[in-house]
Amino acid sequence: MIARALIAASVLALACDGTTGGGGQGPHAPRDPGDPLPIDAAPAAGLDAAVGPDAAPAPAPALVVPPGSLDAFFAGLRAAEASTADGRVLISVFGDSHTAGDWLTQRLRNVLQARFGDAGRGVVAAGKPPYSHYDQRDLTYGSTGSWKALIGGRRADPEPYGLLGFRVATKKKAEAWIAAEHVARFDILYYKQPGGGPMDYRVDDGAWTTVKTAAAHAAPETLSITIPDGAHRLTLRHGKKGTLDVFGVALEREQPGVVVDGMGIVGRRVGHLAQWDWSVIGPQLARRDPRLVIVQYGTNEADDPGLDLDRVAAQWDVVLGHLHDYVPNASVLVLGPPDMQSRAAGKACDRHRPPPGTEPAPECQWKTPDALRQVIEVERAAAARAGVAFFDTFAAMGGGDHMDGWSNADPRIAYGDHVHFTSVGYAMWADALLAELLAAYDAGGGG
Repeated sequence: MIARALIAASVLALACDGTTGGGGQGPHAPRDPGDPLPIDAAPAAGLDAAVGPDAAPAPAPALVVPPGSLDAFFAGLRAAEASTADGRVLISVFGDSHTAGDWLTQRLRNVLQARFGDAGRGVVAAGKPPYSHYDQRDLTYGSTGSWKALIGGRRADPEPYGLLGFRVATKKKAEAWIAAEHVARFDILYYKQPGGGPMDYRVDDGAWTTVKTAAAHAAPETLSITIPDGAHRLTLRHGKKGTLDVFGVALEREQPGVVVDGMGIVGRRVGHLAQWDWSVIGPQLARRDPRLVIVQYGTNEADDPGLDLDRVAAQWDVVLGHLHDYVPNASVLVLGPPDMQSRAAGKACDRHRPPPGTEPAPECQWKTPDALRQVIEVERAAAARAGVAFFDTFAAMGGGDHMDGWSNADPRIAYGDHVHFTSVGYAMWADALLAELLAAYDAGGGG
């Protein structure tokens, strides 16, 4: 029950701490009613203290680890903790809107880097793409000129989308920049192709360097720029003929520690990742060289009225198979979805609110859909077939029918859509996962 205790401690710490601030979130972080949790928040009580006495007990264990499935991840953490040369531990996180906003992934990044070292910020888009739900923390970024975001799952946007699930492109004069407090290498992931235009880059206020992106055959490429470790800004520029397509930029440091790549796309399902072009995604992921790949989907599947569980199971098999093929030495963890709630009568309930002090009609009460539990079991089974780890977020956070209470809590844990968390809720989720992972690591998991 470590995860349940840590969740409660997170909520209690926030309730007692009136501080505010984002810790270097950058100008594009959304406003949020909750404050980031202190990294050293300690468990102090059971989950019931946070969600009320009627909370259902969480099944144990939330984390299922087939023998050897997390050995690569744990070995990397040991190397990082010992500050050895092979101690770079990249965690690559694919997912939906829960990982698109970087609250969950930021918490993972900050807590693990505080203990094991900071090896870099990880991969992000080039500048600020014209994509309304793209928000990253622990760096600043921006764009000028005419950029277009080609996003996986949007019918009009062609492949390839690459590692982040989208790429940014321009045919006109445009710039994109990224800046961070600690970086020693920028890796630019771009597309060489027929008709490719020149890409200019510079670090800080240095001289511009030009890279040709024209090629007889289309292929992803990576350019590494090494610099002294410190605060730096990378600017990309395209001002001539041809098309410039950039998949993203990775910010790395040449030292042991943890890196977390957040690669979530709002509204996406595991089926999208299964269908995308892995001849691009796979080599890019292999080059990033993760020690742990987390695959987080399920919320959008559970909200699909045409849900086909057999099809979802097959899609998970495809994705986990790709990971085995392209990063066979990495650990893999399937991260199950958290609670969500809906009302049988939908938005019609908003027009017929009950008098104060009375219960809404049954069709207007917020309930966890049965489909969510079914999707979780499909994911659990897919992880078992592939021999990879599985974390039951739903169980670890107390089971079903919590979102309504969380959306009315002080501080708020979830938003009124009864699907998405505030920063408080995402920190709770991250802490639940970290508690189980680090307990297994500290117990000597993987040798």
